[in-house]
Amino acid sequence: MTRMAFDTRTQNAWKELIEKEAMTRVSWHQTFKPNPNDDEWFKRGFYTQATAKPIGRSLPTIVFPPLSYDANDSLDELAKKLDIEHNSNALKEMYPIKKKEKDILFDGFSKEEKGRYKYLNLRKQIQPEHKFQYPVSSTMEYGWKLGETGQHFKAPTYARGKIVEESFYRRNGVFE
Repeated sequence: MTRMAFDTRTQNAWKELIEKEAMTRVSWHQTFKPNPNDDEWFKRGFYTQATAKPIGRSLPTIVFPPLSYDANDSLDELAKKLDIEHNSNALKEMYPIKKKEKDILFDGFSKEEKGRYKYLNLRKQIQPEHKFQYPVSSTMEYGWKLGETGQHFKAPTYARGKIVEESFYRRNGVFE
């Protein structure tokens, strides 16, 4: 594609084309410009429609079915079941601590690796199934009672393992 030679005659023609295009846009805008009162009919219709609705409308009331109680339970028995302050078994998450473990807690200082330090290390070694009655958090559910099933699985006798990695692959410092 070659460029046009911009001499005086070509420049004047280009200038006239630009002016003609601008005049066409101005004349189109003058003939088709929006009238500020054109959308009055829409606004008027909207406001009359909005105010014509009755104001007193409301949502229907929801009627819930009555609560059903077991015929055998009296109100006093239900109150006793729901009384959490005096029912200590209702909120227990952990099993009670053995007396021997509790005595370790009060024996010595943490600085000497006794007392609370030794107690916490001892509690850390106990499996969660033996400490808690049920999984307290969702993260506990992943390993809950995994110790029982983990004992049944052994590595296959003729499986590949570290021997292949150590003898076949060349060491280049990446995995060290």
